[in-house]
Amino acid sequence: MISAFLILSLQSSIAQNSSNVEKQQFTLNFLLPGAIYEQGISANSTLTAEATMGFAFRGCTGCETAFGVYPIGRLQYRYYYNMQRRLEKGKHISGNTGNYIAPMIAAQSGKAIIGDLDYASDFFAGAGVVYGIQRTGHKGLSFRFEAGPAYFFDEFDDNVGLFLALKLGWVLRKNP
Repeated sequence: MISAFLILSLQSSIAQNSSNVEKQQFTLNFLLPGAIYEQGISANSTLTAEATMGFAFRGCTGCETAFGVYPIGRLQYRYYYNMQRRLEKGKHISGNTGNYIAPMIAAQSGKAIIGDLDYASDFFAGAGVVYGIQRTGHKGLSFRFEAGPAYFFDEFDDNVGLFLALKLGWVLRKNP
């Protein structure tokens, strides 16, 4: 009963949202192929789900050259903190153009779907916080860069590292 109330409250807040962020946005990535769905949940916040591909290459003296392409899933809560300032300066914010801070989680398979470079672990995962810059042009071309500290783990090991993402893509819009 309580969970049904929370879901209805969240849907109601999304539906009544007069915000700086898009109600929803779907982006296709070019560099490593993937798709991102971003749902506005408050005036300056979104929930983001991403399915993309990762690439790894190994080549060294005395070892066999190998590569792999791996599926990756990511979830983020993005808070766009500079939307009002962008508007005051006469800059656009369409396509969720702004800077954000985002706690995130990500998981990657250890088995290549293309290539022959498989890891000993069946999966890799990480959790952390990133600082991101997203820019979407008037015609839909989208650029995103994000970086931040993260805790990474698999079934054998864990460590601290850096989340890095560089994306170039196209925002699909109903009315270009």
